[in-house]
Amino acid sequence: MEPRNVTYERKHWWRVVTLSALALTVAVWAMSVNPTAADPPTADRWHVAVTTAPQIPQDVWFAGTGNNADGWTSGGSICLNQLAQGFPNGEQVTMLLDIVEGGILGEDGAPVAPGTYTFPGITEPEFDYDVMNGTSFYVVLDAFIVQSNLDAFPQGETFTFMFMWDYAPGRTDRHVVLWLNFDGVFVPFLNEGTMMAMTRSDP
Repeated sequence: MEPRNVTYERKHWWRVVTLSALALTVAVWAMSVNPTAADPPTADRWHVAVTTAPQIPQDVWFAGTGNNADGWTSGGSICLNQLAQGFPNGEQVTMLLDIVEGGILGEDGAPVAPGTYTFPGITEPEFDYDVMNGTSFYVVLDAFIVQSNLDAFPQGETFTFMFMWDYAPGRTDRHVVLWLNFDGVFVPFLNEGTMMAMTRSDP
């Protein structure tokens, strides 16, 4: 039987204890500076869902919860095909959506100034929408192009859209307008017509 190397074992044990203490210290420090999922929100959270309205097929589906102080958890898609305005049969563009900002205009943010804006129509007629503080609800989304047959929406690019409608709590059919961000400025892009919008908030 070979003799035990007591000195080596003591050094090895001391190294394990030291590394464990160091790892614990780093973990505690990280917990103190990084918020956890259990941390309460710093402001009321919005719950938002936008989908097709009853009997009106459309190309937009997304949902999310959050606020502009703590961030948003969301997902959804835009699929430009025969359900979309002005597109032929077959899938033309598929986008994945993430909400990056949202709320009541003037209270949660002001991506555009109040006023009357004209939104072009394709199958829906041209539409004038009154943007008003305290009344208009907006959702800003990043749209990542997953696949595309259109040069205007190259695959792999990310566009920033904004959907807007008159705020009403709960699940209601709303007239929705769509903005597109060009060089950091939102411009009227499309009259989306009637869609189903669910908007509510809670602590």
